[in-house]
Amino acid sequence: MNKLNPSAEYSERSDDELLQLASDRSSLTNEAAAALDDELHRRKLTESDRAKHQQFVRHKEQHEAMRRRRKIFGTRSDRDSWVDRWVDLFWTLLAIVLVSSTYLALPNRYHMKPDWQEAAVLVMFASVVIAVVGRSLWRKMGFWMSLVLSSGIHLFVVHTWIQRVGNLSRRQGKFAILLGCVLFIAAYGFVWLLRRNLYGEEAPDRT
Repeated sequence: MNKLNPSAEYSERSDDELLQLASDRSSLTNEAAAALDDELHRRKLTESDRAKHQQFVRHKEQHEAMRRRRKIFGTRSDRDSWVDRWVDLFWTLLAIVLVSSTYLALPNRYHMKPDWQEAAVLVMFASVVIAVVGRSLWRKMGFWMSLVLSSGIHLFVVHTWIQRVGNLSRRQGKFAILLGCVLFIAAYGFVWLLRRNLYGEEAPDRT
């Protein structure tokens, strides 16, 4: 600031700059404060304008602080998305544990042959993952029809595969699980097309 002529300096400043200075009047000399008052009066800037400016500045600072926190911690939707993923993982693991524990608790005479058992385990993994990830579709009959249909086909395909090559490797097992997901998508698409052909696009979702 030109300390020898504060009036000239203030005349070149914007309204926002003057209002900010008015909010920090204690840092000004008596001469500078008087020149500031004269310039505010000339521009018809009142105490109400200063209060509004301060409110705007506080709002801007809060917005900037929130933006910095979002960069560090992510937005609420991002956090919710991560929470949903962990919840999905928890329910997937829980469902697998419950199904496996129930099967192992059965008498041996109710257990399947080794080749069918391996195929059933892979189908179970795929089905549980599909059911948990697609929980938003649970109320649609088409979802469960597709899951039952694709699981049946999946079981037959994997069992045939095991009979030909023997026990599947870990890599082959992962591919078998992925195959179950692909079969479900295909079955769900088939059910959707069937519904569209039977009821039309505007028909209520009966599946």
